[in-house]
Amino acid sequence: MKKQIATCIGASAIASTVISINILPHSRFGSHTDLSKISANNLIISPAIAATSRISNGQILNISGEVQLQRQNGRSIRATTGTPIYPGDKLQTSQNGQITIQCADLGIKSIKAGENQLNSCLLVSDKSQSDCNKNLIRCPDRGDDKIAWNNAPIPYIISPRRTQLLENKPALRWNPVAGATSYKLSLLENNSKLNWEMTVNGTEAVYAGEPALKPGVKYRLIVEANTGVSSESAAGEGYREFGLLDEKEAQAVKDAVGAIDQQVPNAVAKKLATAHIYLSTNLIAEAIETLESLPTVGVETAPIYRKLGELYRERSQLMPQAEVYYQKAINAAKPDDIEELTDARYGLGQVYSSMRNYPEARRHLQSAKEGYQNLGDLPMVEKIEKQLQDVQRKEQRKAA
Repeated sequence: MKKQIATCIGASAIASTVISINILPHSRFGSHTDLSKISANNLIISPAIAATSRISNGQILNISGEVQLQRQNGRSIRATTGTPIYPGDKLQTSQNGQITIQCADLGIKSIKAGENQLNSCLLVSDKSQSDCNKNLIRCPDRGDDKIAWNNAPIPYIISPRRTQLLENKPALRWNPVAGATSYKLSLLENNSKLNWEMTVNGTEAVYAGEPALKPGVKYRLIVEANTGVSSESAAGEGYREFGLLDEKEAQAVKDAVGAIDQQVPNAVAKKLATAHIYLSTNLIAEAIETLESLPTVGVETAPIYRKLGELYRERSQLMPQAEVYYQKAINAAKPDDIEELTDARYGLGQVYSSMRNYPEARRHLQSAKEGYQNLGDLPMVEKIEKQLQDVQRKEQRKAA
């Protein structure tokens, strides 16, 4: 029995695109498994929904041999690991080529050698992945003053923040403080001090699991440097709590990852697919950790770096980290890879606007506007024109 369920796993898109696929539930899920239970927004989307040019409905996990990806407008795209696909895209393989794809509903599809297919992944709603939904611990804060945008000399929390957790022994990371030689860690449980402390010399640690973290509870990591500054010193840090999935939700995620293990033999593709399963249940910290492991094994593609930039900017709301990855995406993209360059420059423009670096915000937004004009994405051109006007007003107020 065919199952047609779709969710938005996000990815900034820029042109109408993609692949026509009928997804069969994997045997590990069973014929009645509802994949929407581990979806980002728990949406069931009708195939009749009109295609949108800005919402991806899948991604490329792996490419071997010669392949071609053509957008709906006829533009040929340089496809690589992590490249998003869109409704209307055409995918073609040569006699020695093969493509492995993950649809937005987390289903896996392989296009074998010599095949020519129209993207048949289900469409997704035109809804931002950072919009409020019941899977988010809390709706994201909005506005420059609510974002941890600056490089303040405090040990602000990098992870976990604004995320659910699959495991109860999370990696703990924070910003280094000049002159600090040690950091004292503690946890708040529903705003009360948990009976746990740890002192380390570096800027990373792993929670040992005792006392055990409990589902349904809000936690917050506190880091105090021996110089006297604390992560609690942040002005406008915004919401940065985290929580643990309950046993049923965690098992659903593990079952989904187990299915990926059987369907995707390539280790890199498996990690990329797993990261998107994590994203579908707001496991932001574990998704970021998985994606950040890819460059360490030699996978340094613009789409992966851009996705990390998006996650840090939109989900974690950490602008310094987002800036680093958007810049890496630009450096990794080829000169003719207009889509990735444009999306990354747009992301950088957003980052610099939040950081109140208005000259750099204007420069990158203007560059992105030109890129979207080149791609024929008029809605994005209009959107950026309004953002440029807003940046100009803020810059004038700052100078006054």
